[in-house]
Amino acid sequence: MKRFSILSIVGLLTLSLQSCFFSEDDIFEESSNQRIESALSEYQTLLTGASNGWKLEYYPGGENHDIGGVVLLLRFEGENVTIMSDKSVKGMDDPDSIRAGEQVTSKFSLLADQSTVLSFSTYNSLIHYWSEPKGVLDADGYEGDFEFVITAATQNDITLKGKKHGAVMHMIRIADNADWNTYISNCNLIRNESAEYATLVGFRNGSTVIPSAYSQENVITFSETDANGKINKRKVSFAYTDKGIRLYAPTTVNGITCDEFIWNNADKSFTSTEDTNIQLKYVQPTDYIPIEFYTEHQWDLSYTYNFGRKDTTETVTFSRVGQSDTLQTKVTCGGLQIKLNALYNHITGMIEFRTQYLTEVVLTLETGESINSFLHLCPWNDEAGTMYLIEKAGIVSTTTQMEPRILSFTDNGRTSGSDLNGFVFYAFKGENRDSEKIGVLETYNNIILTQK
Repeated sequence: MKRFSILSIVGLLTLSLQSCFFSEDDIFEESSNQRIESALSEYQTLLTGASNGWKLEYYPGGENHDIGGVVLLLRFEGENVTIMSDKSVKGMDDPDSIRAGEQVTSKFSLLADQSTVLSFSTYNSLIHYWSEPKGVLDADGYEGDFEFVITAATQNDITLKGKKHGAVMHMIRIADNADWNTYISNCNLIRNESAEYATLVGFRNGSTVIPSAYSQENVITFSETDANGKINKRKVSFAYTDKGIRLYAPTTVNGITCDEFIWNNADKSFTSTEDTNIQLKYVQPTDYIPIEFYTEHQWDLSYTYNFGRKDTTETVTFSRVGQSDTLQTKVTCGGLQIKLNALYNHITGMIEFRTQYLTEVVLTLETGESINSFLHLCPWNDEAGTMYLIEKAGIVSTTTQMEPRILSFTDNGRTSGSDLNGFVFYAFKGENRDSEKIGVLETYNNIILTQK
């Protein structure tokens, strides 16, 4: 503390001496307040001067930005900003979903912080949906931002950095003759056309260079081989364009660098704009499982429960809900047989257990009191002790043996920064997961399905 005090005094003396030799007017023609006001005015003019607005490829997911990009078209006028998105969202207080292509107007402001900050200052579902909490146990939601530090700017390109979560993004000036509705419609046309062909393989001049590039919900999971011959997987987010997709940043996989791709619906492929010899093309996985395979066989379900203290195996069956992609099975929890849903992926042939409401149960507390509770399945990581309430969070099957088929379960890749490896049966006081929590009834980890 004494050293700190001495240095502080020396610093003050030094500043005092300097003030004898120089005045602010000698260094700057404007005062600091004038410079701040000037900068804010210049950015206001830049934002509102784009008569047809700006395109922002917006990335939630924090610094990992690993849950996919969203296209936002923005027009700034006075204090107002009008936004259109390529995704439908339903904010916390919205009675209905805001549809893709629908415009929502709210307020924005420019703030003087250490740098100029662009703030979407009143609620707009199209951007605040990605930052708002998704329940009492999930304060950060999708880890998106609604305030951005402006780090660089030209007449046609403004670089933004999320103030809280840190993802870097670019706002690009939209050409005066471009039509917003057409652009968003084309983005979603490509999304819909390519969705059925998400199991991709990378080719260069017809030779395989990327053995797997699985696309789901604006994220491509690339397989790449390291120096030791080990195959690793890496997630890279992308946003749709009116012609294809653009990755969050130029990415090199197995020596191949790519950034933007053009979609060709005729041969179900994405062609690199940097090198037209590079294509991502649809190939059905060799371990693909038809949905009927699940319902026609019995399965041994093995798992570790009771917080990793016990192992067991039980026999389960799957039934299909109508002609949907939902499969139902029953598993044991505290002596009860609980019905839960598995979502079948008809592209990969795999199944997912996602966050879901299960049933109402009566619990007896240690005091002997009985209470009504609502049981939910929540994916979690047992080592970190964290669980996820977002509906997309879950674990997905992967083949570990072909005959008889054996499936293990890993993170489904739909949430940011997660490494989910099991699920918990969690009791709340209501059907909604933002209701008061009661606690964990049971845990499942090391889940294995073996065909009987």
